[in-house]
Amino acid sequence: MKILVTNDDGFDNAAIWSLVRAVKDLGEVTVVAPAGNQSGVGAALTLRTSVKINEVPSRVDGVKCYAVSGTPADSVVLGLEHVLCGGADAVVSGINPGFNTSRNVFISGTIGAAIQAAAKGVKACAFSMDASDNFDDPTVKDVIGVITTELLSTETERGALFNVNIPTFDETPIEGTEGAAPAPSEFKSLIEAHSDGGFEIISGLAVYLDKLEMVSGTDIEVLSRNRIAISSLEGPTLAHQPQDPALQRMIEAANCIIG
Repeated sequence: MKILVTNDDGFDNAAIWSLVRAVKDLGEVTVVAPAGNQSGVGAALTLRTSVKINEVPSRVDGVKCYAVSGTPADSVVLGLEHVLCGGADAVVSGINPGFNTSRNVFISGTIGAAIQAAAKGVKACAFSMDASDNFDDPTVKDVIGVITTELLSTETERGALFNVNIPTFDETPIEGTEGAAPAPSEFKSLIEAHSDGGFEIISGLAVYLDKLEMVSGTDIEVLSRNRIAISSLEGPTLAHQPQDPALQRMIEAANCIIG
């Protein structure tokens, strides 16, 4: 099995190497990731501009690493079609230091890489967790391993797309795993003027709360109960598919690890 690993924080971010260590025993792993931070670019491709790719030192034995002077989606395209000329059996993206919930699925570069892979017919999964937690935690490693195993399964359809958010566990243990739809929300952006005459766009989300209660069964609500939230996303709307058999297998496998 060939596994392409990428992210949106850059090949030298420590969290991507935690992801590599979690999946390296499942197949032939190759890292192709942006040369620098590309957070918030979604699934954007660099068009009509030269994008360079260079092999760089790897932090894990037996795993080759390539840095791309473009976006996470560029990394997936070049990884699948230039580095792995025969393509990959799956693409895993992350681990993102910080949750990618709600409508962040539309702007996250971590998820954008997975979207690009799925659009090319390759099974893909994005992983995110609290930036303050230990990315090399044994339980996290095992959970990512079993979810990726189910992603690679021949029973999982080509082009399947998943988004996994792992809750904060520094003080409270992970309680389990559930399927979860992206929570309803709206984009909020701040625009700050700079002295050079330009502007900086600062993006965020405002989550709608119904009578101060989170919407049951959504990713933010599931995380609030210290449970892993897995979304099976499909189509241009990235709608959650709660009955997806692969999703159910991932939930069962992760719950077996958590106990």
